[in-house]
Amino acid sequence: MTGYRKQPRNSTLRMATRLYNYIAEIGPQTTAQIKDWLNNDFRPISEGNASNKFKYTVTSEQISGLMRCSPLFECIGEEKVQGQTRSLYRAKVYDIVPVATVVDKMLGADGKLPQHRIRKKVPSVIREELKSRGVAL
Repeated sequence: MTGYRKQPRNSTLRMATRLYNYIAEIGPQTTAQIKDWLNNDFRPISEGNASNKFKYTVTSEQISGLMRCSPLFECIGEEKVQGQTRSLYRAKVYDIVPVATVVDKMLGADGKLPQHRIRKKVPSVIREELKSRGVAL
């Protein structure tokens, strides 16, 4: 059994949207920088300004897994980061892929989504791009 709880359903879709908007605004970031931002500085709009904590904190493994599997992000390199025990480790640096490029790869030759998709739900940035193109989910 792991030391942290699993995140609630669909929270990875929300996290992908948050990370996409954050990296689009700030620029390429390492997983360590993203983890620090999510756990310390990010303030969810739904909770107002009184709280900056999630119910669950996120780990760099969760962030790395999400960004590695999502078509919205690409690894552009590695940086050496000092850990808690003052030892150096390599953290991947991620940047965003334009949403238009991601949606172009998702659509078939006829301009529609395939009927049998592996993933039925997508982050809201992709959903908004599909709506702007007039493609129904």
